[in-house]
Amino acid sequence: MTDPDSGLSLANAPTPVTPTPFGIPWSIWFWGGLLSLTGAAFALAPFQTASLLRTDLHPLAEPWARMFGLMLIAYSLAYHVAGWTGARTYMRASVVLRLCSPLAIGALVFTGNLPKPWMMVGLVDLAGAIWTAIELAWRPKARPV
Repeated sequence: MTDPDSGLSLANAPTPVTPTPFGIPWSIWFWGGLLSLTGAAFALAPFQTASLLRTDLHPLAEPWARMFGLMLIAYSLAYHVAGWTGARTYMRASVVLRLCSPLAIGALVFTGNLPKPWMMVGLVDLAGAIWTAIELAWRPKARPV
C-alpha cells in the first residue's frame, strides 16, 4: 500500500518499458531473445543442445554447459535492457563485438577446435550485427528539447 500523502500512487508509477527515442530496436530485441532461448536450452538440456551443433558433451562437462547457459541468459538481459532504454552506445558496441564473433568462431573451426556447424552461429551473429548497424543508421538520434 502507498501512503496517500506521499504523492506516490499506482496511477503515476513509471512504466516498466521506456519507449526508445528512435522506435523499437527490433534487432536488439531479437538477439536478446535468441540468446535467452539458447541459454535456456543449454541450462535445461545441455546434451541435446550440444548435439544440435554436432558437438559431443562429456558428462563431466555438463555442469559447465549448464553454467554457460545461465551466463548466456544473464548476458541476454543486457540486450533486453538496451532495447527497453534505447541505449544506443551499447547497441553500437554490440555491433563491433558481433562483427568480430564470426572471425573468432571461424578461426576455431579452421583449427579444428569447433565442428563446422558452429559457423552458423557466427553467420547468424554477423547478420544480426549488420541488421543492428542498419537500424542505428536508419533511425536518427533523438534531438534534445
